[in-house]
Amino acid sequence: MSIGTAGAAGVGTGGMQTKVEAARIATGAGIPVVLTAADRAADALEGRPVGTLFHATGRRRPTRLLWLAHATEPKGCLYLDPGAVRAVVERRASLLAAGVTGATGTFVAGDPVDLCGPDGTAVARGLVNFDAEEVPHLVGRSSHELKRELGSGYEREVVHRDDLVLL
Repeated sequence: MSIGTAGAAGVGTGGMQTKVEAARIATGAGIPVVLTAADRAADALEGRPVGTLFHATGRRRPTRLLWLAHATEPKGCLYLDPGAVRAVVERRASLLAAGVTGATGTFVAGDPVDLCGPDGTAVARGLVNFDAEEVPHLVGRSSHELKRELGSGYEREVVHRDDLVLL
């Protein structure tokens, strides 16, 4: 359980909005949250009904994926065709070059990038395996074709499913 403290009386709504947003992130990651006054935190930890309880709404995710979703700034966007969006979102598949239609931004392998549908809406964020300059050579091509023409280093996912989180 996470305990958030409301702080001193008179805290503006901006501070409370931040606490409620943090509670939303935590509960969405499978962590129940109690928001209470700092001097009541011990009571909350003992299970006494103080403050506001936010029940977990999602399943527990690895800390690395929480970091990726909420604490990284994307360095660019990879644009996906509709089939790749379905594969990533519905089947939780890795992103292959065949489903990429384009890219924007300046990034290097290992950077976080947003995976965007044809309308530009980000559907996921992941750690990219290629530099931005390489992506135009990969767009729409099969892994086998890339291996044959560019070498075995190109027969890999653009973003591996283990390095990807849905937004």
